[in-house]
Amino acid sequence: MKIAVISLMSLLLCFSPAAVLHAATNEIFTFGVGEFTVSMLSEMQGERSPDILIGASEEDIAKFAATGNIPFAMAAFLIQSPDGAFLVDTGVGNLIPGHLKSLGVEMEDIEALFITHSHRDHIGGMLTDERPAFPNAKVFVSKPEYDWSEQLRETLGKYDGKYETMIPGTLESGGRELAKGIYAVEAYGHTPGHTMFMLNSGGEKLLIWGDLTHAMAVQMPRPGVSVTFDADPEAAAAAREKVLKFAADNEIPVAGMHIAFPGVGDVVPDADNPGGYKFVPKS
Repeated sequence: MKIAVISLMSLLLCFSPAAVLHAATNEIFTFGVGEFTVSMLSEMQGERSPDILIGASEEDIAKFAATGNIPFAMAAFLIQSPDGAFLVDTGVGNLIPGHLKSLGVEMEDIEALFITHSHRDHIGGMLTDERPAFPNAKVFVSKPEYDWSEQLRETLGKYDGKYETMIPGTLESGGRELAKGIYAVEAYGHTPGHTMFMLNSGGEKLLIWGDLTHAMAVQMPRPGVSVTFDADPEAAAAAREKVLKFAADNEIPVAGMHIAFPGVGDVVPDADNPGGYKFVPKS
Protein backbone atom coordinates (compact mmCIF):
# COMPACT_ATOMS: atom_id res chain seq x y z
CA MET A 1 0.00 0.00 0.00
CA LYS A 2 1.66 3.22 -1.17
CA ILE A 3 1.23 6.11 1.25
CA ALA A 4 1.92 9.84 1.01
CA VAL A 5 1.40 12.55 3.61
CA ILE A 6 0.70 16.16 2.59
CA SER A 7 0.73 19.10 5.03
CA LEU A 8 -1.39 22.20 4.32
CA MET A 9 -1.77 25.64 5.87
CA SER A 10 -4.25 25.51 8.75
CA LEU A 11 -7.47 27.52 8.79
CA LEU A 12 -9.40 28.64 11.85
CA LEU A 13 -12.59 26.71 12.58
CA CYS A 14 -15.39 27.32 15.04
CA PHE A 15 -16.81 24.31 16.89
CA SER A 16 -18.78 23.50 20.00
CA PRO A 17 -17.07 24.58 23.23
CA ALA A 18 -17.57 21.00 24.43
CA ALA A 19 -14.61 20.04 22.27
CA VAL A 20 -10.99 20.98 22.80
CA LEU A 21 -9.85 21.36 19.21
CA HIS A 22 -6.78 22.47 17.33
CA ALA A 23 -5.98 22.80 13.64
CA ALA A 24 -4.58 19.73 11.93
CA THR A 25 -0.83 19.55 11.44
CA ASN A 26 -1.31 16.87 8.80
CA GLU A 27 -4.49 17.37 6.84
CA ILE A 28 -4.30 14.94 3.91
CA PHE A 29 -3.25 11.30 3.95
CA THR A 30 -3.14 9.54 0.59
CA PHE A 31 -2.79 5.80 0.02
CA GLY A 32 -3.61 3.12 -2.52
CA VAL A 33 -6.31 0.44 -2.54
CA GLY A 34 -5.83 -1.61 -5.68
CA GLU A 35 -6.53 0.70 -8.62
CA PHE A 36 -7.99 3.34 -6.29
CA THR A 37 -6.16 6.28 -4.77
CA VAL A 38 -7.83 7.25 -1.49
CA SER A 39 -7.20 10.50 0.39
CA MET A 40 -8.28 11.27 3.93
CA LEU A 41 -9.24 14.97 3.95
CA SER A 42 -9.12 16.28 7.51
CA GLU A 43 -11.24 19.19 8.68
CA MET A 44 -10.17 18.94 12.31
CA GLN A 45 -7.83 17.11 14.64
CA GLY A 46 -8.20 17.57 18.38
CA GLU A 47 -9.68 16.23 21.60
CA ARG A 48 -12.96 16.31 23.44
CA SER A 49 -14.36 15.41 26.83
CA PRO A 50 -15.28 11.80 27.65
CA ASP A 51 -18.65 13.18 28.80
CA ILE A 52 -19.99 12.07 25.40
CA LEU A 53 -19.55 8.39 26.35
CA ILE A 54 -22.48 6.15 27.29
CA GLY A 55 -21.70 3.03 29.27
CA ALA A 56 -18.06 3.70 30.05
CA SER A 57 -17.06 3.08 33.65
CA GLU A 58 -14.87 5.48 35.60
CA GLU A 59 -12.21 2.79 35.53
CA ASP A 60 -12.38 2.57 31.73
CA ILE A 61 -12.11 6.34 31.35
CA ALA A 62 -9.16 6.48 33.74
CA LYS A 63 -7.47 3.61 31.89
CA PHE A 64 -8.11 4.55 28.28
CA ALA A 65 -8.44 8.34 28.51
CA ALA A 66 -5.75 9.03 31.06
CA THR A 67 -5.18 12.60 29.82
CA GLY A 68 -8.77 13.49 30.68
CA ASN A 69 -9.81 13.88 27.04
CA ILE A 70 -10.16 11.57 24.04
CA PRO A 71 -8.70 12.13 20.55
CA PHE A 72 -11.32 13.34 18.10
CA ALA A 73 -11.26 14.21 14.41
CA MET A 74 -13.47 15.14 11.47
CA ALA A 75 -12.76 14.05 7.91
CA ALA A 76 -14.09 13.07 4.50
CA PHE A 77 -12.55 10.66 1.99
CA LEU A 78 -11.74 11.23 -1.68
CA ILE A 79 -11.69 8.17 -3.94
CA GLN A 80 -9.94 8.51 -7.29
CA SER A 81 -10.52 5.55 -9.56
CA PRO A 82 -10.11 4.85 -13.28
CA ASP A 83 -13.84 5.63 -13.53
CA GLY A 84 -13.73 9.05 -11.89
CA ALA A 85 -13.50 10.95 -8.62
CA PHE A 86 -15.89 10.24 -5.75
CA LEU A 87 -16.29 11.72 -2.28
CA VAL A 88 -17.47 9.91 0.83
CA ASP A 89 -19.19 12.64 2.89
CA THR A 90 -18.43 16.35 2.54
CA GLY A 91 -17.52 17.44 6.08
CA VAL A 92 -18.86 20.82 7.15
CA GLY A 93 -17.28 22.26 4.02
CA ASN A 94 -14.64 24.52 5.58
CA LEU A 95 -11.50 22.81 4.33
CA ILE A 96 -12.62 20.19 1.83
CA PRO A 97 -12.62 22.50 -1.25
CA GLY A 98 -9.04 23.57 -0.58
CA HIS A 99 -7.92 20.01 0.08
CA LEU A 100 -9.44 18.85 -3.21
CA LYS A 101 -7.78 21.68 -5.14
CA SER A 102 -4.40 20.80 -3.63
CA LEU A 103 -4.85 17.32 -5.10
CA GLY A 104 -5.74 18.69 -8.52
CA VAL A 105 -9.45 17.95 -8.12
CA GLU A 106 -12.12 20.62 -8.69
CA MET A 107 -15.56 20.50 -7.11
CA GLU A 108 -16.97 20.01 -10.62
CA ASP A 109 -14.84 16.88 -11.05
CA ILE A 110 -16.66 14.91 -8.36
CA GLU A 111 -18.96 12.42 -10.09
CA ALA A 112 -20.73 11.07 -7.01
CA LEU A 113 -21.17 11.74 -3.32
CA PHE A 114 -21.57 8.71 -1.08
CA ILE A 115 -23.19 9.90 2.17
CA THR A 116 -22.77 7.86 5.35
CA HIS A 117 -25.48 9.76 7.24
CA SER A 118 -27.13 13.12 7.69
CA HIS A 119 -25.31 14.87 10.55
CA ARG A 120 -23.99 18.32 9.71
CA ASP A 121 -20.33 17.33 9.83
CA HIS A 122 -21.07 14.89 6.99
CA ILE A 123 -23.45 16.82 4.73
CA GLY A 124 -22.71 20.44 5.66
CA GLY A 125 -20.37 20.81 2.71
CA MET A 126 -22.94 19.66 0.14
CA LEU A 127 -24.20 23.20 -0.38
CA THR A 128 -22.52 26.55 -1.01
CA ASP A 129 -24.82 29.58 -0.77
CA GLU A 130 -27.76 27.15 -0.86
CA ARG A 131 -26.61 25.70 -4.18
CA PRO A 132 -24.91 22.37 -4.91
CA ALA A 133 -21.24 22.62 -4.04
CA PHE A 134 -20.63 19.63 -6.33
CA PRO A 135 -22.74 20.56 -9.37
CA ASN A 136 -21.98 17.47 -11.45
CA ALA A 137 -22.28 14.90 -8.69
CA LYS A 138 -25.01 12.35 -8.15
CA VAL A 139 -25.70 11.78 -4.46
CA PHE A 140 -26.24 8.31 -2.98
CA VAL A 141 -27.93 7.96 0.42
CA SER A 142 -29.66 5.10 2.20
CA LYS A 143 -33.44 5.14 2.10
CA PRO A 144 -33.78 4.76 5.88
CA GLU A 145 -31.60 7.85 6.35
CA TYR A 146 -33.55 9.81 3.75
CA ASP A 147 -36.83 8.92 5.43
CA TRP A 148 -35.48 9.88 8.89
CA SER A 149 -33.75 13.19 8.20
CA GLU A 150 -35.64 16.29 7.13
CA GLN A 151 -32.35 18.18 6.84
CA LEU A 152 -31.03 15.58 4.40
CA ARG A 153 -34.18 15.76 2.30
CA GLU A 154 -33.99 19.56 2.17
CA THR A 155 -30.34 19.43 1.16
CA LEU A 156 -30.96 16.83 -1.54
CA GLY A 157 -33.78 18.97 -2.87
CA LYS A 158 -31.16 21.48 -3.99
CA TYR A 159 -29.60 18.81 -6.21
CA ASP A 160 -32.54 18.90 -8.65
CA GLY A 161 -33.27 15.20 -8.53
CA LYS A 162 -29.63 14.12 -8.96
CA TYR A 163 -29.74 11.69 -6.08
CA GLU A 164 -30.62 8.08 -5.43
CA THR A 165 -31.95 6.46 -2.28
CA MET A 166 -30.96 2.85 -1.86
CA ILE A 167 -30.93 -0.03 0.60
CA PRO A 168 -27.32 -0.92 1.46
CA GLY A 169 -26.21 -4.52 1.45
CA THR A 170 -24.78 -6.44 4.39
CA LEU A 171 -21.20 -7.20 5.37
CA GLU A 172 -21.82 -10.87 4.68
CA SER A 173 -23.12 -10.17 1.16
CA GLY A 174 -20.31 -7.78 0.33
CA GLY A 175 -22.63 -4.78 0.14
CA ARG A 176 -24.53 -3.14 -2.70
CA GLU A 177 -22.41 -1.93 -5.61
CA LEU A 178 -22.91 1.76 -6.43
CA ALA A 179 -19.90 2.25 -8.70
CA LYS A 180 -17.26 -0.19 -9.90
CA GLY A 181 -15.56 -1.53 -6.78
CA ILE A 182 -17.53 0.67 -4.33
CA TYR A 183 -20.21 -0.98 -2.20
CA ALA A 184 -22.74 0.38 0.31
CA VAL A 185 -22.95 -1.61 3.56
CA GLU A 186 -25.50 -1.10 6.32
CA ALA A 187 -24.37 -0.23 9.86
CA TYR A 188 -27.56 1.15 11.38
CA GLY A 189 -27.58 2.53 14.90
CA HIS A 190 -25.65 5.78 15.00
CA THR A 191 -28.50 6.96 12.81
CA PRO A 192 -31.35 4.87 11.38
CA GLY A 193 -29.70 4.71 7.95
CA HIS A 194 -26.01 4.96 8.80
CA THR A 195 -24.04 3.45 5.91
CA MET A 196 -20.45 2.29 5.40
CA PHE A 197 -18.65 1.97 2.06
CA MET A 198 -16.45 -0.97 1.12
CA LEU A 199 -13.81 -0.54 -1.57
CA ASN A 200 -12.71 -3.66 -3.41
CA SER A 201 -10.08 -3.33 -6.12
CA GLY A 202 -7.20 -5.44 -7.34
CA GLY A 203 -7.53 -7.89 -4.48
CA GLU A 204 -7.35 -5.13 -1.85
CA LYS A 205 -10.16 -3.83 0.35
CA LEU A 206 -10.87 -0.85 2.56
CA LEU A 207 -13.93 -0.30 4.74
CA ILE A 208 -14.81 3.38 5.23
CA TRP A 209 -17.00 3.02 8.28
CA GLY A 210 -18.26 6.57 8.75
CA ASP A 211 -19.25 7.17 12.38
CA LEU A 212 -18.98 3.62 13.65
CA THR A 213 -16.69 5.11 16.31
CA HIS A 214 -16.28 8.57 17.86
CA ALA A 215 -13.90 7.74 20.71
CA MET A 216 -11.38 5.21 19.45
CA ALA A 217 -9.35 5.24 22.66
CA VAL A 218 -12.31 3.80 24.56
CA GLN A 219 -14.56 2.20 21.96
CA MET A 220 -11.89 -0.10 20.53
CA PRO A 221 -11.13 -1.89 23.82
CA ARG A 222 -14.78 -1.45 24.91
CA PRO A 223 -16.98 -1.76 21.76
CA GLY A 224 -20.14 -1.73 23.89
CA VAL A 225 -19.57 1.91 24.83
CA SER A 226 -21.70 4.30 22.76
CA VAL A 227 -21.90 8.10 22.58
CA THR A 228 -24.56 10.73 23.13
CA PHE A 229 -24.65 11.39 19.36
CA ASP A 230 -26.05 7.90 18.69
CA ALA A 231 -29.73 7.80 17.78
CA ASP A 232 -29.91 4.23 19.08
CA PRO A 233 -26.94 3.54 21.41
CA GLU A 234 -27.67 -0.18 21.72
CA ALA A 235 -27.92 -0.70 17.96
CA ALA A 236 -24.80 1.40 17.44
CA ALA A 237 -22.87 -0.80 19.89
CA ALA A 238 -24.14 -3.98 18.21
CA ALA A 239 -23.10 -2.70 14.78
CA ARG A 240 -19.68 -1.70 16.11
CA GLU A 241 -19.05 -5.10 17.69
CA LYS A 242 -20.07 -6.87 14.48
CA VAL A 243 -17.96 -4.69 12.20
CA LEU A 244 -14.86 -4.79 14.40
CA LYS A 245 -14.97 -8.59 14.50
CA PHE A 246 -15.52 -8.77 10.74
CA ALA A 247 -12.65 -6.40 9.98
CA ALA A 248 -10.29 -8.21 12.34
CA ASP A 249 -11.27 -11.72 11.18
CA ASN A 250 -10.96 -10.79 7.50
CA GLU A 251 -7.94 -8.48 7.88
CA ILE A 252 -9.71 -5.60 6.14
CA PRO A 253 -8.21 -2.14 6.75
CA VAL A 254 -10.68 0.46 7.98
CA ALA A 255 -11.06 4.22 7.78
CA GLY A 256 -13.35 6.53 9.72
CA MET A 257 -14.43 10.13 9.85
CA HIS A 258 -13.59 10.51 13.55
CA ILE A 259 -10.35 8.53 13.68
CA ALA A 260 -7.32 10.71 14.46
CA PHE A 261 -4.78 11.26 11.69
CA PRO A 262 -4.07 9.35 9.49
CA GLY A 263 -7.64 8.07 9.81
CA VAL A 264 -6.90 4.62 8.37
CA GLY A 265 -5.42 1.44 9.82
CA ASP A 266 -5.95 -2.15 10.84
CA VAL A 267 -8.16 -3.71 13.52
CA VAL A 268 -6.64 -6.50 15.60
CA PRO A 269 -7.89 -8.35 18.70
CA ASP A 270 -6.74 -6.89 22.02
CA ALA A 271 -5.34 -9.69 24.16
CA ASP A 272 -5.24 -7.40 27.20
CA ASN A 273 -8.96 -6.59 26.94
CA PRO A 274 -11.00 -9.69 26.01
CA GLY A 275 -13.74 -8.82 23.56
CA GLY A 276 -11.92 -5.62 22.63
CA TYR A 277 -9.69 -4.56 19.78
CA LYS A 278 -6.67 -2.43 19.00
CA PHE A 279 -6.31 0.01 16.11
CA VAL A 280 -2.98 0.06 14.29
CA PRO A 281 -2.69 3.26 12.19
CA LYS A 282 -1.06 3.18 8.77
CA SER A 283 2.30 4.91 8.60
